[in-house]
Amino acid sequence: MSHEPDQPTVLDELRAAFGADEILAGDASPRHLKDWSTASGGTPLAILRPRSTAELSRMLAICNAHGRAVVPQGGLTGLVGGAVPGEGQVVVSLERMTAIEDIDLGSGTVTVQAGAPLQAVQEACHEAGALLAIDLGARGSCQIGGNVSTNAGGNRVIRYGNTRDSVLGLEAVLADGTVLPMMNRMVKNNAGVTSSTCSSAARACSESLLASSSSCIRCRAAPAPRWWRSPTSTPR
Repeated sequence: MSHEPDQPTVLDELRAAFGADEILAGDASPRHLKDWSTASGGTPLAILRPRSTAELSRMLAICNAHGRAVVPQGGLTGLVGGAVPGEGQVVVSLERMTAIEDIDLGSGTVTVQAGAPLQAVQEACHEAGALLAIDLGARGSCQIGGNVSTNAGGNRVIRYGNTRDSVLGLEAVLADGTVLPMMNRMVKNNAGVTSSTCSSAARACSESLLASSSSCIRCRAAPAPRWWRSPTSTPR
């Protein structure tokens, strides 16, 4: 007789650890079943919505212990179906990990959680007098974690490079729940593996590297308005 005894076990363990608010039934939110692509999927077993790296790590460890496939989701703006879950898989949505943890004008960095919308980070940097070079047409809905994972280019790619050129450090979580603390605020750092390159090419480097939970990204001094001229400048 065929049966799947692990299904209630996984859900029971997740709900016992995090509560019903962070663990939704797979059919509770139709928008988590698709992205901007036309790819078709299935109904996931559950939708997980962590708020921190610690919660994300624990959720992944539970799913891994029960052999459950996990599909990470960001802003759902992808066009290749990478965020579309298959039948019975577990969705991990980073939509609640939106904190902008720090803007340091001295080191020219902004540290944010992976689920922070790009536009929110841009606006926070602007208010602080800085410029975030990363910019996409989907800025209102795409998330920093997705920008990093896909090494997004965007509107300023010619001048500032792809996203990986702005990433200085990462905190990433493996599929088994292991946390990789690779945060860094230095432009030059030759110690160990280059975290930004590995995560930006995550799907090519390793299937076990699931998601970045936080990123430290370069921000620049905001450019002066075109009409502004220093009092000491020589007229041309």
